[in-house]
Amino acid sequence: MADKSRFIVLGLGRFGATLARRLAADGHRVTGIDISEAAVRPLEEELDEALVGDATDKEILEATDLGNADAVVISMGDEPLRNIIAAMHVVELGATRILARGTDAVHARILRKLGDIDVILPEQDMGAYVAEALNSPLSLGQQRARSVNESGEE
Repeated sequence: MADKSRFIVLGLGRFGATLARRLAADGHRVTGIDISEAAVRPLEEELDEALVGDATDKEILEATDLGNADAVVISMGDEPLRNIIAAMHVVELGATRILARGTDAVHARILRKLGDIDVILPEQDMGAYVAEALNSPLSLGQQRARSVNESGEE
C-alpha cells in the first residue's frame, strides 16, 4: 500500500471539519488547527493532530512543518482578513500546494495575488455542480452513487 498523503487544514468550521474528517477517513495523515477549542475537540479522535491555535500566528504554522505537507487547506473563509493573513504565512513558509476557501471574487483575487493558491468558492462551485447535475438524466443521488462506485469507495 502506498504511503498516504499528509494534509494540514486551517480552520475547522463546517467546511474544514468535513474536509479533514473525509481525508482522515480515507487514511491520510491530517493535522487540523482552529482557534476554537469547541471546533477542535470533536476531531481529536479522528485526526492525527487536532490543535487549538491561531492560524494567523506564523510561529504556530512553523511548528506544523507545513513545508513538508502534501497540501495545506485554508478554510477560514468566513473571516477573509484572517484567511488572507494565514495564506500569506503559508506561502512564506514554503507550502508546495495551497488551497484556500474564498468568500467572493475579490477575496479570491487577493488570495491568488499572494502566490500559487487554488481558490475554492464553495457556494459558486456547488451551484455549478448542481447545474451540471440538472443537465443529466441521473438524479444527484444516482450521480453520487455512480461516482462512489467508480472510485471504489463505500
